[in-house]
Amino acid sequence: RKLSNMKLEQKAKQFSEAMFHVAAASNSEIDVKDSLSHLSKSIKNLPELRSFLLSKRVTSSDKSKAVNAVFSEKCHSIVIEFIALIEKENIVKLIPLLEKYFNTLLIEKKNVVNVNAEISQEMKEDKKIQFKGMLDKALNKNSELSFNVNPKLLGGIRLRVGNELIDISIINHLNKLRHEMLDAK
Repeated sequence: RKLSNMKLEQKAKQFSEAMFHVAAASNSEIDVKDSLSHLSKSIKNLPELRSFLLSKRVTSSDKSKAVNAVFSEKCHSIVIEFIALIEKENIVKLIPLLEKYFNTLLIEKKNVVNVNAEISQEMKEDKKIQFKGMLDKALNKNSELSFNVNPKLLGGIRLRVGNELIDISIINHLNKLRHEMLDAK
């Protein structure tokens, strides 16, 4: 079992390198990354999709056609064509691994970092662009930035840069003050 997981990891690395090379040739690395992410989340959250993709009765070509029909708006053609090419692979396990290794390649080769920004209220588009510019300069990287509104923050921002969390929200500050006051007793 462990050997088959190692083989799948190795194949995922090779496949992601090939996919990255094709994506780089058409300057669509970010679109492919987003497609893999969307497909990976869908596989995780939709048991019907997992069952369909694991079915031995459905050919790789038919799986690819179905994914194309369902995800054509959200999935880049490179990802859809890739699904048609792979046979006898556990695509349900393979897609999340592809996402992981593709993202690693993207970070290494394009100096890109994923950043998730939690904000307390919606931000105007020009402010988002301005914030991204400042963040890119501070990180010395090209950030793939997504914003999520979380009113519970009260104000400030919570950033997840790669695997690191930077929390400068008001709620975090209040919680720290509360702990300091309780510790002072």
